Amino acid sequence: MTHRDFIAVGTSSGGVDALRTLVSRLPRDLPATIAIVLHVGAHDSLLPSLLSAAGPLRAVHAEDGETYFPGRIYVAPPDHHLIVEGTHLRLLHGAKENFARPAIDPLFRSVAAEMGPRAIGVILTGLLDDGAAGLDAIQSCGGATIVQDPAEAFAGDMPRHASPYADYVLPLDGLANRLVELAGNPLDISTTDETARRRASEQRAWTASEGPPDALSRIASPSTLTCPECGGTLWRLTNSRLLRYRCHTGHAYSAASLAQGRSEDVERTLRDALRALHESEMMSRTLGEHFGRCGDLAAQEGQEAAAHRAGEAAKFLQSILLEG
Repeated sequence: MTHRDFIAVGTSSGGVDALRTLVSRLPRDLPATIAIVLHVGAHDSLLPSLLSAAGPLRAVHAEDGETYFPGRIYVAPPDHHLIVEGTHLRLLHGAKENFARPAIDPLFRSVAAEMGPRAIGVILTGLLDDGAAGLDAIQSCGGATIVQDPAEAFAGDMPRHASPYADYVLPLDGLANRLVELAGNPLDISTTDETARRRASEQRAWTASEGPPDALSRIASPSTLTCPECGGTLWRLTNSRLLRYRCHTGHAYSAASLAQGRSEDVERTLRDALRALHESEMMSRTLGEHFGRCGDLAAQEGQEAAAHRAGEAAKFLQSILLEG
């Protein structure tokens, strides 16, 4: 009889402590593979050694193409997405998702498509909402989904956004116990091929094993928005209960991450404009002083007026930035 034998875990802010607590409560004979994504960016990571020291299971950074085994913990290495293909792990330096690489959603989507009901998805502490769409994918394909209690989490955003797609919302102690129960019980497979096919279609679009425009057209429709990272057209995905966008390059965004990206774009643009206005004001004052020394009073007055206008505009922009 089949059982749930692949556990995908995603976390961000506060995740190291949460993961150490979780793995310390898991048994040595856990009959499941664990794959973990922690938002570490391109920075060096000691997470495998920390997790190995915290509990009985051996943790390593995943390697591209390696076969995974039960009772092992595989951690996404810095600056690489971790996904599952068949019985192997893949590392890809693809486009960022939700401004992160490694990101949680790519792992969860691949696990949903490959494992179906054999998968268990877990979201722990973190900011924003990476992983919510992936948890939705796992649940839609028949997998079990668990979220850390947001009230207990160091950062409750990720668990809170993912909780609508969770079968269980539990504190870490109860979460570890439920993982052991789910991994040990027999499983009656009842997912639909169509759901897994749609998840696989998006996974192929992201890994570019099909032409991105062709793959995207099956699961998304063009929007009027542009990608904050590459400037390409964003397509609104239609195969998810969440509002999500993706561009041809592979960047993908949840509503929350896209809103944050737009907010940062606006602030960056306003600060560029503020800098330009300050420089214009200083240049006009310098020119005014020059024309004054030359006796050209009309030109001096014109430059002083221009400096005043630039200064007033700069004050207005500064007030907007200070108000947030």
